[in-house]
Amino acid sequence: MPVRPLSVDHLEFSLEPRWRSGWFLSLAALVTLAGSVEAIKIAAVTALGKSDEVADVQMALALDPGNAVLYSRLSKLDGNSLELSSLAAAAQEARRAAELNPYKADNWLALASACESVQDQACADPAFQRALDLSPMVPRVWWMAANHYLRTDRPPAALSCFHRLLELSPDYAEPTFDLTLRAYGNPPMILENVVGEAKDLRLALAFADFMSAHNEFDAAHQAWTHIANGRAPFPFAAVQSYLERLLDRGRYQEAQAVWLDLERRGVIAQPPDSEPGNLVFNGGFEQPPLGAGFDWRSSPSSYVAVDFADTSSYAGARCLRVDFPVGQNDEFEPAYQMVPIASKQTYTLAAYVRSSDITSDSGPRLRVTDPACPRCLDASTDTTVGSTPWHQVALRFSAGAQTQAVRVSVWRARSRTFPMEISGSFWLDSVSVRAERP
Repeated sequence: MPVRPLSVDHLEFSLEPRWRSGWFLSLAALVTLAGSVEAIKIAAVTALGKSDEVADVQMALALDPGNAVLYSRLSKLDGNSLELSSLAAAAQEARRAAELNPYKADNWLALASACESVQDQACADPAFQRALDLSPMVPRVWWMAANHYLRTDRPPAALSCFHRLLELSPDYAEPTFDLTLRAYGNPPMILENVVGEAKDLRLALAFADFMSAHNEFDAAHQAWTHIANGRAPFPFAAVQSYLERLLDRGRYQEAQAVWLDLERRGVIAQPPDSEPGNLVFNGGFEQPPLGAGFDWRSSPSSYVAVDFADTSSYAGARCLRVDFPVGQNDEFEPAYQMVPIASKQTYTLAAYVRSSDITSDSGPRLRVTDPACPRCLDASTDTTVGSTPWHQVALRFSAGAQTQAVRVSVWRARSRTFPMEISGSFWLDSVSVRAERP
């Protein structure tokens, strides 16, 4: 069969797609190459920008001169230097970062700090204000601004910022009180301007606790007066550490005043069996003890078990039960309470007790001591041994000229007569301390 020659039209048609295909392949290669170059550039900028060397970050800026993050990084590195020229450069670089990204509060904070380092207050003040405008609900920004005004000796502005900071976050209370107290040494000023008329009484409580921890009890009392006269509720736990510190420091009258305020406000519930004239709180154990303040407390021991809710009571629904499950010849004080009293006054301590199988001749008894002067007052009732029904024990004692409170406790002294080890159970109910009439 003869071969048919190709026409010119046929030849042109067959070659044209090959030319176009090569052009597109070349274009695609260029695009791919350009993308690779850009990717390499981005990778280089990223790597250099993380460096701790100023030259590396400057090289990254040469590749990406509009990158605010790089200016911020360079400003931080220059700011670490003690040379004035480097600090000035840091301020310029921070300003450039803020200009490139003016809606990021951290950029303005960095600019403010950099300007402050070169004592350029005219730059630092508006930069801090700009950061506050951008992040008005971020506590860290207020903390930094407050510190700036404190360092530049402008107390009104500093205290105002600290006040707003604590409104946003009470977690800053302790460092704020510590810093302002060291800076100004004026607790009433801090109370008035930093705590102020805060709706959240936790701030005033934190201030009272902090001041008492630093032996500034007058300032703590001023804060407590504000708290006691307020209406906002708060839990007992919020005031517990302040109350305990008053007791630990022997400031019993102040502690009693706080306790009475807590009762008046309903923070502490009055026991249902409270009787006029009985100075023992919760003497019938009708409600769970707080373990703090002027309520009952227990002393943990491996050899003694304490139950404040035993139902085999003398009166009411509950009583205290103390078990000695393992024979041991030790001194024990499984339960006690601080009781406020008046000096130079005679009192009667009374209670109902019973026992079961108390083996030692030195059984449980009630003891009263003066915690501020144990040698001035240390007396106890008769011991309870063996198995006995409910019966009353009583003790008369007189408070010394300086006595403001006594410690009433269930106490077992070490035995010196066989059998020495104590085991068995002891119950206590209807405990009272009453002043005798003159």
